[in-house]
Amino acid sequence: MSTQGNPPSPKPSGRWPEGLMAFEQRLGQMLPLSPNAISSLKLFVIAPLFLLALLAPPLPWARLLPIPLLLLFGLLDYLDGLIARQQDRETPFGRIYDRLTDYPILLALVWLSVGVLPAGLLSLKVGLDVILLALFALGRGPTENRLRTAINFLTLLMLLLLVLDVNSRFITGGGARVLLILNVFVTAFVILRNLGVLQKRFIADALSAGNLLCGFGSMAMAWQGRLDLSLVFLMLGAAFDGLDGAAARRYGSTRWGVFSDDIADGVNYGIAPGVAILLHFRTPAGIDMEGLVIGLAFIVFTISRLVFFTLNKKSGDPEYFRGVPSTVGGIVVLSSAFLFRHQPALLGFMVGIACALMVTFDSRYRHLGRLMAAHRLVLVFTVLGGLLLFLLGTFGEQPLAIAMILAVALAYGFLPTVFNFREVWRARH
Repeated sequence: MSTQGNPPSPKPSGRWPEGLMAFEQRLGQMLPLSPNAISSLKLFVIAPLFLLALLAPPLPWARLLPIPLLLLFGLLDYLDGLIARQQDRETPFGRIYDRLTDYPILLALVWLSVGVLPAGLLSLKVGLDVILLALFALGRGPTENRLRTAINFLTLLMLLLLVLDVNSRFITGGGARVLLILNVFVTAFVILRNLGVLQKRFIADALSAGNLLCGFGSMAMAWQGRLDLSLVFLMLGAAFDGLDGAAARRYGSTRWGVFSDDIADGVNYGIAPGVAILLHFRTPAGIDMEGLVIGLAFIVFTISRLVFFTLNKKSGDPEYFRGVPSTVGGIVVLSSAFLFRHQPALLGFMVGIACALMVTFDSRYRHLGRLMAAHRLVLVFTVLGGLLLFLLGTFGEQPLAIAMILAVALAYGFLPTVFNFREVWRARH
């Protein structure tokens, strides 16, 4: 949960920021389209074009054509459900028909990925999707939620980029494998929820488990020397961290909820970056002493911070963090480990900055998750910025994308200090 030591506070009603809900309502009501017509467009126009571009002999100008077609397919899929909900045009046939239109693209990408990814894992992904659809047809809950939709689309995009052999360090079989495991985990989570096995009070713990799984994924990528993908899984875990806090406030949690959240935070934001540093400085003779000192120092500082706030849950404003969140500390360290991997002194300096910011308890940091929930423009710009960084890291200059992430994290970290200096300057002048 993203409170990290602060007590929970009431959230705005609704599962989605109220501003975006109003925008979706207006958009869904103004579009003069039939949901079933959009589903037919996906199935009989976009999907065949996608498969033709994917399976036909590649032409130089059309090699990457499946990517915009997949993005268009995802947009139509979103509008399909939006119109059906907002115009009250949902029908049992339409709901199942909409979900069936996703399978041609899914099956094609899975079939073409067998040579790159484990066939058993791909089969498990398809099998769980079919089970979820069958439960939906039987009236046992929905097949989708926003979290699963986002991870599912991200998985399909990763599979497509692998199939197209996009020349990028970001697109690898190892990263796709971990993302596919995460996809399977989330789908199994939804199935258990629809079957009634997973009670509402366990949802927050299950999301914390997703954060924990991302932490292990981050370490797995670091083991393979992929500090960039290690950073990606840390940030994906941060999304789970935010969602488990929202779930705890909405549905309640178990008596172990706070501890499971802190354990996941400790692994993803503390242990995973520390292990990444340790692994980066390893030699044939063992772990280099510099890496050992830097990595262990960061782990100790981060775990200590989380323990401190666990023992002081009742203090502090729930809208603010005291000291920079450990999420930002982990991002600073992993970004620096990638950018300064050949400069141990500079990396140690950046780790020191991250540790210092995390224990500056007199500094107050705005809770970004709640800020985005309250202001739709902040959320929109955050999503657009994340998409830009993804595109830049995939098709452009990856070091530049990670440098931008580091710059944003440092700007957030030093913002209270800048404000304090400004207040002192105004008081003296």
